[in-house]
Amino acid sequence: MGKIFQSFKMSMKSILGNKGRSALTMLGIIIGVASVIILTGIGGGATKVISDSMAEMGTKLITVNMMFQRNSTRSIGIEDMQEFLEDNPDLVSAMSPTLSGNVTAKSGRTNFNTSLSAYDSSYSEIQPNAAKLSSGRFLSDSDVSNRRYNCIVGSYIKEEMFGGLDPVGETIKLNGRQFNIIGCYEETSNSTENSSDNKVTIPYTTAMRFLKQARMNTFYFAATTEDEVENAVTALESFITKKLGTNTGFMVNSVAEMIDTLDEMMGTMTTMLAGIAAISLIVGGIGIMNIMTVTVSERTREIGIRKAIGARTTDILLQFLIESIVLSGLGGIVGIIFGIIIAAVVGNIISMQTVVQTDMVILSFTFSIVIGVFFGIAPARRAAKLNPIEALRSE
Repeated sequence: MGKIFQSFKMSMKSILGNKGRSALTMLGIIIGVASVIILTGIGGGATKVISDSMAEMGTKLITVNMMFQRNSTRSIGIEDMQEFLEDNPDLVSAMSPTLSGNVTAKSGRTNFNTSLSAYDSSYSEIQPNAAKLSSGRFLSDSDVSNRRYNCIVGSYIKEEMFGGLDPVGETIKLNGRQFNIIGCYEETSNSTENSSDNKVTIPYTTAMRFLKQARMNTFYFAATTEDEVENAVTALESFITKKLGTNTGFMVNSVAEMIDTLDEMMGTMTTMLAGIAAISLIVGGIGIMNIMTVTVSERTREIGIRKAIGARTTDILLQFLIESIVLSGLGGIVGIIFGIIIAAVVGNIISMQTVVQTDMVILSFTFSIVIGVFFGIAPARRAAKLNPIEALRSE
C-alpha cells in the first residue's frame, strides 16, 4: 500500500510539473466523458418529458382506432363499444367516442383557427388530468344526449377573445355556428396559438351533426386498474376481431404500452449516442499512451537511477501505470463536472430539465480509469524493462 501511495505522489508531482502538457493529454478524456454525460442527460430529460406527458393522459387509457376499409361489409359503431363496456365491468370502467379536427373560432371581431375535440361526458373519468377546468363544468350526460351546442374552451381562447376574463356564460361561433361556453380549461402550456391551450371541446353527438360525421372511428376506454390494461387490450382485440370477422383494419393501443416502447427506443438511442461519444475517450486514451511514451523517453535517466538504488521492475511499472491512471481519472472527473454543468445549461436554454443518471456518471468514470490502464500499460512496461546501465548512460 505504501508503494502505491508513493507512486501516486510521484505521479502527481510529474503531472503538476507539466501542467500544460497534462491538461492537453486529459483533453480527449474530458471531451469524451463530458459528451457522454451531456448526451445521456439530454436524452434522459427528453424521455422523462415525453413519458410524463403520456402519463398525464392516464396510464389506464386505451385507444381504439378503426381504419376505413372500402370492401368491408362490417363496421364497429358506438353501440358495439357500449356493449363491450357493459359486458366487461371488471376490465373497463368508462368509454368515450372521440372526434377531432380544426375549426374557425370567432367572438366579436376576433377570429382564428383552433383545434376541436369531441367527447362523451365520461371523458373526464377516462382522462381526468386532461379535463381539469379553471371555471365552469365539463360536458354532462344531458349535453350529449340532447346534442347541445355547448363547449369548453382553452385558456388561449379565454385570453385572446375575452381579455382573460372568465368566458363561462358567453357565446362563441365555431365555423359560423353559435355555441354556449360552459367551461374553461386550466392553462397547460404557454397559451400561444400553436399550444395545446388553443382548443375547444364539444359533445361528440353534436360534432357528428355539426361536422356531418356518420360514424366514429376512434374510441377511448379507461381500464379499471393499471393491472387490467393488458387484459382489457387483449379482450378488445378479440371482441373487435369477432365483430369484423378479421383481425385487420383496427388498432388497440394503451398509454402504458406506448410509454414502455418509448423508454426502450430512447434508451437504445441514448446508448448509441453515448457509444459515439465514447469514441473520443478512446482517442483520448491514445493521446495518453503517446504522452506516456514520450515521458518514459524523457525520464530514462531517472528510471536508471531508481533501478540502481534498488527499485524493482514492478515498482517502475506501478509508477508509470498509476501516472497514466491518474491522468485519465482526473480527466474523467473534470469531464463529469463539465458534462453536468453543460447539460444543465443546455436544459435551461431549451426549457427542459436534463436527467443525469448516476449509473452513467459511475460508468463514465470507470471507463476513463479502464482507458488509463489499457493505454498506460504499454509505456509502463517499456519503462520497467529498461536496462539500468543503459538508462544511466542516456542524456
